[in-house]
Amino acid sequence: MIVSRIRIGLAALTVAAALAAPAGAQEVSQSHLDAALVAVQSAGAARGFDSVLPALAERVKSRLIRVRPDLYQQISTTVEEVALQLTSRRADLDRAVAMVWAKNFTEDELVTIAEFYKSPTGQKFADIGPRVIQDSLKSVEGWSTRVGEELYELSREALTKQGYEL
Repeated sequence: MIVSRIRIGLAALTVAAALAAPAGAQEVSQSHLDAALVAVQSAGAARGFDSVLPALAERVKSRLIRVRPDLYQQISTTVEEVALQLTSRRADLDRAVAMVWAKNFTEDELVTIAEFYKSPTGQKFADIGPRVIQDSLKSVEGWSTRVGEELYELSREALTKQGYEL
């Protein structure tokens, strides 16, 4: 539960950062956008989005099958065929993510980010970074549970010493 809240908080911060970009940063040159796309690709930031279209296809299948369960096979086949036709739209998602990066980093910063991710250390971070972040969030959750209980007990004891029954 705490991990979910942290993830939601991180997502909210990301959205807030994107929305808080200075007005001048709204205009992005093609070279700036290209640098952002290279940085996004180098960082492997869009890898996690590879499952978006298949997940959408599954949701559409379920939705249509609820309406016409007797057409299960036809619906499944048709949705899969249409989804395959839409795979070329994946590049649109990469460009949209690159635009967010371009609005939040200068072109020079994006070049530096891409250079880092092309280095051995950057490649390692791109590969294991999501797991490290997930493990870090689990550590935060464990710490929060332990310290939260301690805070509760110590606060209860302090209130009891002040004469309050809990």
